[in-house]
Amino acid sequence: MRCQPLRRALVSLRKNHQKFTHKVLKIQPLSFKLHNLAFGFFLMLIW
Repeated sequence: MRCQPLRRALVSLRKNHQKFTHKVLKIQPLSFKLHNLAFGFFLMLIW
């Protein structure tokens, strides 16, 4: 039961993340890579 709000938050976070990375991708591919790395690390911490 506790997992449901977390999952919902993760989905909304992922949507925001996609919007954000789309902007960053236009600006600078390097910071996009860095952000992806940070996001991957963040996901690892959650799991």
